[in-house]
Parts: sequence; C-alpha cells; structure tokens
Amino acid sequence: MRKLYAFSFSFERGGAAIAARKFSRLAAEFSEVTCVSVDAVNHLARDAVSEARTARLSRGIHFLKRVISYILVKGMRDGNISKHSLNLFSSSVFLKNMRKAAQERAICHFHWINNDCLSLFDFKKIPPKSIITLHDEWLYCGTEHYHDLLGQEVFVSGYPFTCRTTKGPNWNWFAWKMKCLKLSGRTDLLITVPSHWMHERARRSHLLCQHTVKLLPNPIETQDFHPSTSLERQRSRISRGILDSQLVIVTGAVDGKKNPVKGFDLLEKALEIVSREVSDDVLRKVVLVSFGGSEVGRGEFGGIEVIHLGKIREIETLRRVYAMADFAVVPSLVESFGQVAAEALACGTPVVAFRCSGLQDIVIHQVTGLLADPYEPRSLAERIIELIHCAPEVRQHLGHNGREHVVNNFSSEVIARQYKEIVSSLC
Repeated sequence: MRKLYAFSFSFERGGAAIAARKFSRLAAEFSEVTCVSVDAVNHLARDAVSEARTARLSRGIHFLKRVISYILVKGMRDGNISKHSLNLFSSSVFLKNMRKAAQERAICHFHWINNDCLSLFDFKKIPPKSIITLHDEWLYCGTEHYHDLLGQEVFVSGYPFTCRTTKGPNWNWFAWKMKCLKLSGRTDLLITVPSHWMHERARRSHLLCQHTVKLLPNPIETQDFHPSTSLERQRSRISRGILDSQLVIVTGAVDGKKNPVKGFDLLEKALEIVSREVSDDVLRKVVLVSFGGSEVGRGEFGGIEVIHLGKIREIETLRRVYAMADFAVVPSLVESFGQVAAEALACGTPVVAFRCSGLQDIVIHQVTGLLADPYEPRSLAERIIELIHCAPEVRQHLGHNGREHVVNNFSSEVIARQYKEIVSSLC
C-alpha cells in the first residue's frame, strides 16, 4: 500500500480544511495516510485517527512568522478585498514531513499551504510527483487569494513591477516572480482544481499553463446530507420557533459577514429590494436563517424576521437547517467550488446564487436553482422573489434535481474513484 502525506494548514476549520479532511479520509481507503498540519501529525487508518503530537514551541514560532508576514503584506494596498498571503516562511513541521515523505517515496498531496505553512522560497523542495489542490487562486496569482474579477487578468499576462493601482511595496509582483522562479520546470507536479471555472483560469495562467491540471471536485457526503421527511422538517422548524406555514430562506458561510468575498453586503441590498417589492402579508411569512457567523439570536431586517444560529459544528444539525428551508441563497462574489450550495442541494434545497465562478458547476439555472446576474443586487432580489412566489411544487422539483445532480457528480463515491485514479497515475 503506497503511503500518502496530506499537507494543510488545518483539517478542521474553513472550506479548504474540510475538503482536505474529506480527501484524506477517501485516500485512507486505498493508502496509508498521514495528515500534516502546522502543529500536528495525524495518522489515518481506515477506522481511527491517532492522537496528534503537538509541539507548543513550534506553534509559537510559527505564529510569530505569520505575524511578520501579515504585517508586511498589510503594507500593500491593491484594492482587492480577498485575503492576501505572502508566505515568506515555512512551518518546520511541513519541511520535516516533506523530507520524510521523499525518503519513503510517498505521494504528497498539498492542500491549503498559506499562513506561512510553505514558503515561496521552499517551493523547490516539494517532492516530485506531488499533488497540489487549489482551493483558491493564490498559487497562480500574486499574494491575493482571488484575482480581481473585473480587472485586467495579469495572472495571464504577468504582474508588472510598477502598478498604479497598488500602493506601498508591490508584494504581488514579488510573490508572483518568486513562484515563477521556483515552479519553472516543475512539470512533475500535478495540479487539481474543484471546478471548471478554476480549471479554465489555471490553464490560462502564466504560471500553470505548462502544468498538468485536472478537475477534481470536492466530495460531498450525500449519505450525511440528505432531505428530511415531512415530520422531521416540521420538528426542525418548531425547534427554531418557525411555523410550518412560513417560508424559510437559509444562508451561511464560515465567518459570515467578516469575509467580504462571501457577498453578504450584496445580499442585504437585495433583501432591501425584496422588502420594498413584496407585499407585507407575504413578507411576514418569510424567515431568514443565517449560520456561520458569531451572532446568535433573533432579529429583523427590512421587515424580514432573521434567526442567527452562529457557528454550527455538527453535520446532522447543519443538515436539518438546510433541509427545513424552502431555498438557500449563496451570495458569494467568488467560490472555487461552492460547499454550502452543494450541501444545500444534497438536502433537496434549491439554491439562488450569482452566475459566477465555481458555483456554475453546482447551481444549474432553472434546473437545480436560479442564477442572478453577477454582483447585481437587483437581479439577486428578482431571483429571490421568484422563488418566494412560485408554487411549493416548483421548489421541490428544483430541490429534487439538485439532490440528483450532487449525487451523480459530487458524492464521495464518485469523487473517490476520480481521486484514486489520479493518485494511481502518479504511482
């Protein structure tokens, strides 16, 4: 059995971390898997995960490295609202296990390597025939995790040394040039991306156009995320103080409003339009359920009742929230895949989203949900109003199609076969 080392900043918190954990569990079915994060090494067997060995001193040193990189990159202003990572330093845990994997001739699978897990200067140390999964656009961009969607595509043409829209040190040019230097000639690396949108952009990028780039969507546990029975749905609503006659819209993301890429400001603008154009009688029946942020409790927005559930860690709790809703809204400006949309559809809940990025693989317009014109609150509001006013049977049909779409294209069983083929090709 060939060994596989999975590297990620975390295997617990955030969409990339969750995807990394899922892939590691799939790999445990055909490999001996070791999961490496900045402060722990976990050995995955088929049915168990051993206790992580943590090093307090190593965590402290790594945190200081992150602070230095954070301060330096904050000195640059480029107008891009996505996260930026400079990656000047490497985690000693990463480097140690990369050397060990190379000695054992194991397969290395790199997931989210930011927050100074792997330095730009150490890219040459990535073992041959490694897999690098892009959970965002950072690898072929500068320091930004998502390129400016409305600007010039310099990730294709090349980052200029001087840029009139960038104030302070041009770390984007520096990071991009360093990646070009360290990854040039590394055609032994296999790049995977979770959506057709990212596949197209990665293949066009200056950095990865000579690399092998394969589509590998994130796996969805369709056995865990599934529709509720009518009785379950009713009980879930009652437990939240929601009447069965009310119309429930669900929305959520890790860190909620704190992450501007998730588009909650556009959702608020869309809901303002909805509150003006929907009759008061209908509006009183609408309940917005939000999860993922720090806020917990009930409130009101433009005449719409809002229930904030805070962070949800249990899969079954999250499933019940999706399944009790009439539809979900994912207002993200950009998604490499669209975990929330896929999970909602797996629960039989149709989705409204912008026609953009990786969400287009998941939300098929008028088949599994509705797509709005990119970044237009008016268009998003119109799609929300359309689903509010349509017959329940129409929403149920969209949800049924959505469940079928996710099972056929993103279920763990489907992705496990694709993943095994990719790993086998490297062996």
